[in-house]
Amino acid sequence: MNSSENKANDFLAEGDRLFKQQEYDEALENYTNALSHSKLEFNLPVEVESLSQMARISLRENDLDSAIDWLDKAQEKTTVSEPMGYSRFLGVKGRYFWKSEQMDEARMIFTEMYQYCLEKELTGRAIDAAHMVAIVSESLEEQIKWSQLGIETAENNDAEFWLGPLWNNLAGTYYEMDKFDLALDCYLKAREYHWRFSGEMGKLFADYHVGMTYRHLKDYKKAAQWLRPVLAWAERLGNHSAIGQACEDLAEIELAINNKSEGLKLLNQAKQQYQAAGFDSSWKEVWDNVILRIKQVKESN
Repeated sequence: MNSSENKANDFLAEGDRLFKQQEYDEALENYTNALSHSKLEFNLPVEVESLSQMARISLRENDLDSAIDWLDKAQEKTTVSEPMGYSRFLGVKGRYFWKSEQMDEARMIFTEMYQYCLEKELTGRAIDAAHMVAIVSESLEEQIKWSQLGIETAENNDAEFWLGPLWNNLAGTYYEMDKFDLALDCYLKAREYHWRFSGEMGKLFADYHVGMTYRHLKDYKKAAQWLRPVLAWAERLGNHSAIGQACEDLAEIELAINNKSEGLKLLNQAKQQYQAAGFDSSWKEVWDNVILRIKQVKESN
């Protein structure tokens, strides 16, 4: 018996665990080891999964060239008769099209992945596929349809850990449609599951989204009750993005109740935090909006 037998699976599992914890450097090291041992063990599914996950880490770094290189290697090895490798390959290939803004291709890949994973009884990956179809769907109606399909699949298969992201996704669609009452219901459901299954940042943003939506419902008292603890929490973590977003929402609350000086102060704090987070180059929509709001408030009577 080969002394390296089963090591490929062990390294892959550890890589997946670290990836979920957002420890990407350590995950990459384990995927690299999984790839090496998969070749020694002639374990083709793990070889494909490892190559695919190495591509996914490149995508997280916005290195599309490296990602497609890894995916091309995975595609050379993958076959529809190996469900674990093929389904993982489809999931990362779809994300490559998503990141490269080829949405039609992404939708096709994720839809294929959903049907394939259902047929092969890979429930978790089917849910992931439904979640991603909702994200890349062009119409809001399709986003709602696929979000609800993902939720239904998760609820019927005891996959509760998926329900935080799925409810969050549906909430975001309703929020975009200005259906803030429906968005709030979904964000509260998402929060329940994020607080059971997510890490600290997932919990923080779950609370932020509730406060943000209360603000849009003009329930400023409840909004502040959620957002002020979020701001303090984000400050303890030193997360510039979360601090900036909480400050911006709290600023809008102050402006809505005619407290211009405090609103302007909070908007300037948001601007400073967004700049520290690099939003002036990486998230221009948010950056341009806070600059515009500061100008509008200064020019208002």
